Amino acid sequence: MKQNIPCELIRDLLPLYVDGLTSEASNREIKEHLETCGSCRDRYERMKREMEGEETAARTEKTREIDYLKKVRRRGLQKMFLTAAGMLAAVALGIFVKLFVIGFPVDSYMITYTDVYEDTVHLGGVFYGSAECYSRYRLAEQEDGTQKLVIYGTLPSPWNRDGAFNLEAELPEPGGALEIGGIRILSDGTVISKLAGDLYRAKNPYIGDASADGRLAGALGIGAVLGSYKNELQTSAEPYGWTLNFEDGVSNSAVFEAQMERYACVLLALTGNLGEVSFSYTVETESGPVKRERTVTEQECEKRLGAPVKSFGESPERVQEMLDILGLEGPGM
Repeated sequence: MKQNIPCELIRDLLPLYVDGLTSEASNREIKEHLETCGSCRDRYERMKREMEGEETAARTEKTREIDYLKKVRRRGLQKMFLTAAGMLAAVALGIFVKLFVIGFPVDSYMITYTDVYEDTVHLGGVFYGSAECYSRYRLAEQEDGTQKLVIYGTLPSPWNRDGAFNLEAELPEPGGALEIGGIRILSDGTVISKLAGDLYRAKNPYIGDASADGRLAGALGIGAVLGSYKNELQTSAEPYGWTLNFEDGVSNSAVFEAQMERYACVLLALTGNLGEVSFSYTVETESGPVKRERTVTEQECEKRLGAPVKSFGESPERVQEMLDILGLEGPGM
């Protein structure tokens, strides 16, 4: 005869039974007892409902936690995207302002005029092509104390399409200088053109240095104005000479010789031991081409310049003075 298990023992085992922790034998005994004992069965049902409620609550809480984490993540992604979009917008705005409003330093311009009136420098210029438009200028202090006028340009826009500029700047302090586009303006209002500065820097002490001769002639622009030529240097005895043999035919010999005589004075002034400059060319006449030759001496240039020709190579200011006398002008003059 099977002995019934007491309710007290069944009730002690119910928490384990509800959690599924009892053995198979115990499960059979407890199940048989619950089928015949209403009191224990009610306790079991109550415990089961409580456990299911706890599980449901736990699942609900976990779902809430997951939903919260998802919400936090979405907010984080939104914040990150908004921050990135803001940074990109700020960068784009900065680039836009730089390119179309503030501008950037530009060297691709030509000075068309320079004038000094009282204590003010008036100058104008124009940008090459249509890639930039004038925006503003500023004065930058150089290591040697010179003030450099820096031109700023912007990209063309509906509100700025002006490629020309006219501006004013104060003369530098005594002993100082203002530089713009290769032009140098001294405190007393003296304007030294880019041509004068380039020629002074190309000054050559010895006619036998063919490379230096080429740099000086190139700075003067002889070939660009009068056509191609070949050089002959005479360095065996004084007066040392430089002969330019022009290869292209000339239609107006008077104009050609007048220009070449001016160039000869500059070559004599800036080549230390050069004593005379000769040139040959072919002029087209009614009877056919005629070859002509001409020699320019130091004495001729001194008479024209009113001072020893070599003295005009002593400084950029003296070079400028010579160019003014000869009527040779550079950009912006």
